[in-house]
Formats: sequence, C-alpha cells, structure tokens
Amino acid sequence: NFNLISLLGVISLPAIVLKKMVERFFPQVYANGCKPNNNDSMVMLMLVPMYIWMAIVIPRPHKEERFLFPIYPILCFGAAITMSEIIHVSTKLFSSLSSEQMKHKPRKNTKLLLGMVLLSPSVVISVSRSFALYHHYSAPLKVYLELFSHASASPASSGNEQITFVCTAGEWYRFPSSFFLPRNHQLGFLKSSFAGQLPQPFTSFGSQMESLSMQSGSFNDINKEEMDRYIDVSQCSYVIELVPSESENIEDVPECLKYMNSDTSGGSWTQLASHKYLDAESTPLLHRILYIPFGRNRKVTSKGYNLYARES
Repeated sequence: NFNLISLLGVISLPAIVLKKMVERFFPQVYANGCKPNNNDSMVMLMLVPMYIWMAIVIPRPHKEERFLFPIYPILCFGAAITMSEIIHVSTKLFSSLSSEQMKHKPRKNTKLLLGMVLLSPSVVISVSRSFALYHHYSAPLKVYLELFSHASASPASSGNEQITFVCTAGEWYRFPSSFFLPRNHQLGFLKSSFAGQLPQPFTSFGSQMESLSMQSGSFNDINKEEMDRYIDVSQCSYVIELVPSESENIEDVPECLKYMNSDTSGGSWTQLASHKYLDAESTPLLHRILYIPFGRNRKVTSKGYNLYARES
C-alpha cells in the first residue's frame, strides 16, 4: 500500500542532492527568512542504507516484497523529506505568482492544503487496494473460520484425542496458521504438482531443542521433496481446495477433487462452504490490484475456495 509513497521515498536522496544544487546556484529560493536546512548531510547519511539494501535485494533472482521490510521506516522517512521539499518549492512558486498582499500572509494553511492535495491520490489508492485485498483474497481466512466453527461443534470432536486431518494439495501455502484449527486437528498434505520440501508440524516441544529427538520426518537443505510429508485422502476428514468456476477439461479438475472422486477416497463428501477467490488469469490488471466498483460484475472473475467434509 505504499504506492506513491514508495516512489517519493526512493527519489528522496536525488531530491536532496537537487536541493543542494538549488541552494548553491539559486539562493533566492531560500530567501525571505526560509533558511536552508543545515542537517542535509545527516539526512543523506540516514538514507544511504536504504539504497544499499535495495542494491542487495533487487539483483536477486528470487524477490518478494517481504524482503524489503527492513527499509520500510527509512522509506517513509525519505518520502516525508521529498514531500517537504515539494511543498516548500510549490509554496515558494505560489507566493511568487500571488499578489503582494498574499505574499505577506502566513503560508501554514497553504502548506497544509497543498500537502493534503498531493497525498490524496495515495490515500485513495491505498483505500482501494485495501478493499481489493479483502474482497478478492480473504476467502482462505473465511473458509478456515467456518472450518473451525464446524469442527468445534461436531460431536465427534468432543473428547476425541485422535488427530483429525484437514487436507489440501496445491493450496498448502495459503494455510494461514494452526491457530485456525481446533484442538487435535492438523493440516495434512495431499500430493500435488509442487515438488519441493513441505513443512512439518511442530512437536509438543515447539521450537525447543527437544523437538530434534522427536521429529520423525526427514529434512534437507536443497528444498528436495520428502515423500513422508504426504498422507492418503482416506485419512482426511476435511478437504480445502480452490475450484475453477467452469472446468470442462478433465485435466483442469483440481487435484483434491480427483482424490475425493477416486475409489480410494474412502467415502463420499459434502461441500460445507464456498467463498469467492479472484481468478487472476481472467481478470484485468486494474481490477486485480484495485477495488473499482464500476464494471466489477463484467470484469472480475472468481474461483471458489471450497471446504468439503467427509459424510459420516
């Protein structure tokens, strides 16, 4: 949600360099009591780590937004510096074009109004982006909340110490947290097209050293697939899968549905819940990143984020 703020932060150092050049060659910009800031050297020193970090992260072949979180404070600081300089130059220009009477009036309200005008687009984009994230991508949270409610109310869960598996295949990486699972419920992995190493559940010792002696699965440091992570669909009590709205080709059927419809599934299944999840491939870019109320029904395509339960 940084949008325009991130751009202002990135150009902060060039803005200060440009300011120093203006101070040197056009000193009249800082005339009439507006003295140049003597702390510019310190400000530039504080901004340098942001560019060093970006120089390290950007060339990496694998990039994620979370890799930038260490520089978020500096990015906001740089954006504030850039905004301050833009407002100063703009108010100076406004004063030079105004009448003689306006030049002697306090410029506090003018700066405040100008700052609000400049930041308004960023606020609108941020709010629209927040609405888009909620409406387009909150389906996993809603499904796991319904799972928790259904599993907690199930008579089979009361007093049952056996592990109940909530299974998924390719949707494992959208699992929010084990806090969304009731007591004695555990996430189970079904074989999917993903061929990397899947995580293992914590032991009763959590992340303490004692877990090493109890951990039964294999680990490797090359992200190689470990087959001991997977369970059979017959062991699952719940299944969560992302299902296309229309699927005519048998190859497009999600992996979990194939397992559930197989002879080895161990019974029949019923759909408990379904929430819309944005189909990024079929939705235009603008509607993917922003919530635009106009034309949504025609432009936005969704898949179903479904929860299935084994029929007793």
